Order: sequence, then C-alpha cells, then structure tokens
Amino acid sequence: MNLPHKYNYGSLFGFSGIDGENLHKNDFVGMLMHQPVQIRFDASNPVTLAVDVNSDKMRVVLSDALQSDELLLVFADKTTVIGRTRCRVRISTAVRCALQTRRGAQLLQANGFCYALLTQGDRFVFCREKTAALALAAAQEKLALDIDAIYQQRLAYYEAMPLCRRPQYEPLYYKCLSVNRVNVYSPQDGFTGRFTTPDRLPHKDMWLWDSAFHAITFAQYDGEMAKEALLAVLQCQTADGFIPHRMRSTTDLSDITQPQVLAWAALEVFRKTGDKDFLARCADKIAAFELWFLKNRDLNGNGLLEWKTDYNNVRCRCDESGMDNSPRFDTIETLDAIDASCFMVHDCRCLAEIYRILGNEAEAARFQQIGDDMAQKINDLLWDDDRGAYCDRTLSGDLTGVLSCCSFLPLFAGVCTEERAAKLVALLHDEGTFATPLPVPSISRDHADYGADMWRGCVWLNFNYFTILGLRRYGYDDEAKALQERTLQSVNRWFEETGNVFEFYDAEDKIAPWRLNRKGPQPEVPDYRTRMHAITDFNWSACFTLLMLQDA
Repeated sequence: MNLPHKYNYGSLFGFSGIDGENLHKNDFVGMLMHQPVQIRFDASNPVTLAVDVNSDKMRVVLSDALQSDELLLVFADKTTVIGRTRCRVRISTAVRCALQTRRGAQLLQANGFCYALLTQGDRFVFCREKTAALALAAAQEKLALDIDAIYQQRLAYYEAMPLCRRPQYEPLYYKCLSVNRVNVYSPQDGFTGRFTTPDRLPHKDMWLWDSAFHAITFAQYDGEMAKEALLAVLQCQTADGFIPHRMRSTTDLSDITQPQVLAWAALEVFRKTGDKDFLARCADKIAAFELWFLKNRDLNGNGLLEWKTDYNNVRCRCDESGMDNSPRFDTIETLDAIDASCFMVHDCRCLAEIYRILGNEAEAARFQQIGDDMAQKINDLLWDDDRGAYCDRTLSGDLTGVLSCCSFLPLFAGVCTEERAAKLVALLHDEGTFATPLPVPSISRDHADYGADMWRGCVWLNFNYFTILGLRRYGYDDEAKALQERTLQSVNRWFEETGNVFEFYDAEDKIAPWRLNRKGPQPEVPDYRTRMHAITDFNWSACFTLLMLQDA
C-alpha cells in the first residue's frame, strides 16, 4: 500500500467509532499542527502533545496512526494515545495552568479533565480522564499495550479495502478512506447505530445531506456502516415528516432542513448491499420527508419549491440550501429555487424506484408523478432563454438570471430536453461563465461577486459529482471524464502540497484552499480557532474523491 505520508497542519487525529466506543460530547480528538510533530486536542483550552521528531520524514500519516523511523504513534482507544520514540515528548496548554509531575507522569488540569503523559524508556502514553488518579491509573495500565499489534490492526483496515483503480492517486485514495474512518461516531446520544459527521473539528454533529453522501460512499466498501449512517438520520425524523439539517442527538435538533438526497442514498446503498429490509425501513420515512417538503416549501403553490431563508443573516442567508453565502440569495426575496426543485424531482424518482423494488406500485406511481409534474414546472418556469440556462425565479415571477453550479442540476435530475442539455454543456466550455481552470465554480465567472469566498465562486466536489452524473445521463461521456479528471488532478495537487482534502477549492486553481476566504479573509498562518478556513479533512470531499477515483 502506498499510504499517505505528508505531515501538515489540519489533519484530524482520533479514535474511530468503527473500532469501538468514542465520544461526541467532549470528544477527545486532535488536529495536526505545524512542525515539529504537534497534535492539539482542542477544547476551550487546547492541550498539545508534542514530539521532537522530523515531521518531513514521516512514512505514514493516517487519522489514527503516525509512523516514521523515529516515531510510532497510535490512537489506542477513545481517550488514549500510545507511542514509541527516543525523542523528547511533552504536553502543554496555551492558558496558565500548572504542569505537575506525579509518579513520573506529567499532569495538566484543563477543560474539566486531567491530561496525563507517562514515559518509560522509549514508550509513552498520553491520556485524558476525569481526575488525576484515574488518568495516572489509565496511563500506567496502558503502557503495557502492544503498540505494534494495534498499529497492524489499523493498517489491516486499509489492506481490506478494494484496490485503488487509479494507482497514481493511491496515497490520496487511502487519505480519503482515513478521513471517512475518523469521522464516525459509535452509538450514543439516543442513536442505536453508528453515525457520521462532516468533520469532528469543528462541526462535530451529524448533518442530513452530508450523511447521505457518506452513506453512498461507505456503500462501496462497508454496507453495514452505510446503512447505519442513513438510519441514524431517519431516527431524528419528527412526527410530521420533518428531518433537521443538524442533529446533536436524537432529540437536540435544528429547525431547518437540507436538500432531498435521502432516497437517492438509500437506493445506492441497496444497489450495493441488496438489503430489501433496509429499503423497507427507509421508504415510508423518506416519503413522509418528501411530502413535508411539498406542504411546507411551496409558498405560492405553483409546484416549485423554495428554501427557508434568513435575509437578516448576511453571512449565511440560506443555510437550508447548504449554500450559505451564495449570491443567489442576495436578492432579499424568496425564490422558487432550482436546486430545491431538482433535488425533489431526483429524489422522488429514486423513491418511486424504491417502492417498485418493494412491490408497492401505488406509491411508486404516486412519487413518479410528483417528480414528473415538478420536472415539467422546472422546464416551464425556470428556463432563462436569454442566458441559455436554468436559474431561480422570484415569487413575483421574475427570473434572477443568476447562474450557479445549481444551473446544471437539471442534468443530474434528468429534467431537461436534449436541446437544453446541449446549451448547458456549452456553458461548461465557456470561459466567460463556467470553464474555469478548475470547474465548476459555484457562481458563474461573469457574476459581479465571483471570487474566492466559499459559495461565491469556489468549487465544491458534491456539485462537480452531480454534474458528472448529469453529463453521463445525457451521453456527454467525454465531458464527464474531463471534469472528473480535472477535479482529481486539483484535489491531488493540494493534497500532495498540504496533506489534506478540503471543504472547497479555488476555481482559478491558484490559491491554497486554507487561504481562500470563508465568509471573510484568512490570516497568514491558518488556524481555525482564529478564523474559520476551508475545513480540512472534510468528509464529503473525501467521499466524492473516492467515488471519482473508483468511477462509481
């Protein structure tokens, strides 16, 4: 295996819920900091574990294991890191806190916990417990753990994975598997199965459409994990069919939702696992969610959907769409949204297929009709002849003329005619709109606010993947292949330079992702505690990279 070996700021380091119990509240998870090897375990008062080794000489950098000639470091369980080195090891905190030594161990009290570092010869244990006595006892007990055996267990996970179909991208492939792995929590907080998160630092919670994307990817190599990820989302559904966009537990829920991709995800998981019982557990819940959308997100009753939008929040006007600061929502007017409507069409058609598999022809026909009717409305009301593309429409009936990555969703949903598909493909070749060095920008190049700030021009891998699937649907295989290859080249370039996969990327492919704006400019030295940058080890970016690498 050609495993990732680039050490740099931003990579997550934690114990995965795939291996056993881990934490959601008070998560003991670290982030690699700048050289030398430093891992910051982040809470209100960060505690840092540092090892004075040459981080340029790392041979393996995974989400739960680091290995070089000078160091072997492994996350052993939910509260314990074990290591072997002859170099100096120390712990520190940024706040005023007395570092105590007791029975050979260094102890720090911070964040309501005691952090202990115990060394013996070339071995060391770093752990966190509620009290000093517990931390000391745990450190002494875990010095006896077989670090080589645990390290081999970690490597065995990757050895069991399907081979990478693109050998030139093999380190990136294993990096993405590592990101998927670290962002899994064990059952807790009311969840009866494992669940996923976009990134354990800083987001931590479970998100609706992120979980669907994670499930689609896990289905390629771990069907049980894929099923659990989706079922965890459905556990949070309320009696009226609503599913929140963010879930801290099965009862601590947000009051907005996210795009309709659950039926698509459930169908993809079924196609890989063949588990009809799983489909049956999902179908009626997803149907209730789609019907909730029809009832609650069509204010003018014209058969198209809107997002709930907060026009007082300049930094995040439409969290519900997932496109927080997109210029689409600068109109300060509620929109018949091209994405809300296209996702609904696609998901209803997937749900119809699910019901056909389950032998329920009546429900299959019902959701097929819902999808077909909305597809007709999209073609009738959201096509802009002047721009040769689909766009949003105000409730007063005016097309906005704002072209975004959402303008290509009718390809993904199978909504447009062959003639209109050709016009959309022409836009992908147009350097004035979407033919950027790294396509597909989240807003067209000719928009006044096009730039390098999140949804105001940057590239997001989920929309690139939607566009690739849409191009394939309409027979534009060459364009789909070109977009896929260009995306992988850029993701790999920045991975090789930084060791990370990122939340979003520069459409001009010039700016390192963590220096892109994220609702504002970044400091010279990236540090998300100072200013949130494009998130590192972002799970859905890893997922879509894996899907593209494996041509899934």
